[in-house]
Amino acid sequence: MSLVSFNPETMTKRSKIIILIGLVAAVLFIYGLDADIYWLRMITKPIPVLCMALLVALQPVKGRYQWLVITGLLFSAAGDVLLEASPNTFIFGLIAFLLGHVAYIMAFTYDSRKPYWGRGALAYGYGVLIYAVLYFIGDLGDMTIPVLLYVLVICTMLWRASARLGVPEIREESARTGFWGAVVFVFSDTVLALGRFGVLAHPLLRYVVIIAYWMGQMDITRSAIAQKGE
Repeated sequence: MSLVSFNPETMTKRSKIIILIGLVAAVLFIYGLDADIYWLRMITKPIPVLCMALLVALQPVKGRYQWLVITGLLFSAAGDVLLEASPNTFIFGLIAFLLGHVAYIMAFTYDSRKPYWGRGALAYGYGVLIYAVLYFIGDLGDMTIPVLLYVLVICTMLWRASARLGVPEIREESARTGFWGAVVFVFSDTVLALGRFGVLAHPLLRYVVIIAYWMGQMDITRSAIAQKGE
C-alpha cells in the first residue's frame, strides 16, 4: 500500500514532480496542524489529493473507471477544504465526501457487478458495529441521520471494492490496491468519527486520520493507474 509502493524506475519525470509536490504539501499541512496555522492548513490540505487526481488524469489512456476515480478524488479535495474551514461547514464536507464515495462505488461496480453477498455482509456488519458505538456511546446529536447515511455509503464502497478481488477481467494489482485503499479509507473515517463524536480523545488521532486518509486515497489512485484505461 501507499505512496512508497510506486516504482521510481517506471515513473515519468512529470509524475515524480507531482508526487513531490503532494508530499511537500502533506508535510506542510501536518506542520500547520501541529502549529495551528489555519491559513497553511487551508492551502495545503487539498493539494495531495489534487495531485493524485492529476496523476490519474495524465495517464495516456483513460476509461470510465479512471474518470470515476478522478471524480471521487475531486469531491474528496472539496471535502478536505470544507471539513477544515469551520465546524459550520462540516455537514457540507460530509456531503462532498459522500459524493466522492458514490463515484468510487460507481467505479468499483463498473468492472465487477457480481454481488458477493458474504463480502457485503462483512462490510455492512462493520458499519452496524461502528454506528452502534457512535449512537450509544458517542454524541451524534443532530448528525444522527447524516452519519447513518454516510456509514451506509462508505460500507457500500468497501463492499464494491472487495467485489473486484479475484475477478479475471480485472488486473490483480488494480483490484488489490483498490480494496486496500477502501479499507484504509474506512479506517480513517472510523477514527475521525470516534474522535469527533466523543468516543475517543487523544491528540494524536488527527494525525492518524489524515495519514491513513492519504494512504487510502493513494491506493485508490494506484488502482486506477494499474487498470490502464480498461
